[in-house]
Amino acid sequence: MDHKKSFVGDEESPVTSKEAPKITVSTDDGGATTVLLTPAADRALVWKFDLRILPVLACMYLFNSLDKSNLGNAKTAGLEKTLSLKGNQYNIILSVFFVPYVLTAPFLGIMGKKLGPNRVLPAMMFSFGCFTVMVTAVMNFGGLMTIRWFLGMSESAFFPLVIYYLTTFYRRDELARRLALFYAAQSIASAFSGILAFGVFQIETGSLADWRYLFLVEGCCTITFSVFAFWYLPQSASHAHFLSQEEKDCQRV
Repeated sequence: MDHKKSFVGDEESPVTSKEAPKITVSTDDGGATTVLLTPAADRALVWKFDLRILPVLACMYLFNSLDKSNLGNAKTAGLEKTLSLKGNQYNIILSVFFVPYVLTAPFLGIMGKKLGPNRVLPAMMFSFGCFTVMVTAVMNFGGLMTIRWFLGMSESAFFPLVIYYLTTFYRRDELARRLALFYAAQSIASAFSGILAFGVFQIETGSLADWRYLFLVEGCCTITFSVFAFWYLPQSASHAHFLSQEEKDCQRV
């Protein structure tokens, strides 16, 4: 069996072949090749993941946070008055979201691990985008509470699945900085949601209440991005379309 040796990364790297991690992969002709993963090549891989994976996941989490916070903005535009909410009904609508959010999280987590987070995360995003659009059509307390229940189901396990997905690209010591981006995305969403709501509330057509347009715009944007994410996100690093074959062969240790 022919056994070749190749060097991935900077050829002038001071790291010797004895110091660099050696990875043996099969070739198309039935032979094998040993790939030396240098620090330069390793940094290049991490940088590609940072540019190609993190921004997409951060945007997905931003939309997720927007869909959670839009009810408060809708309240300022007359949601309670339009739906004739009384007493603690608004608080009940807020709270009912978290019941299925907790109950269904383990099942969605298992599904995400079995089917792949690159498929389940966009599917979840598509679902809560659709339910957000449906809020546009609610007419009473019961209708809104029902949709909030299904919203809680579709958004549960979203963040845990993101963490699991990132572990297929990053080492443990590299995750902390990347996860910080998602907390930042949530903060950005909190700040951006008010600005977005203000802009949407300026729509004057008379056919729909202002707060209904808010759910329509945010829901449609979420659905659109979920379709892109479903097409774009790779199953793992070895299936990433933005990596060369040599980079895919470099299973990082």
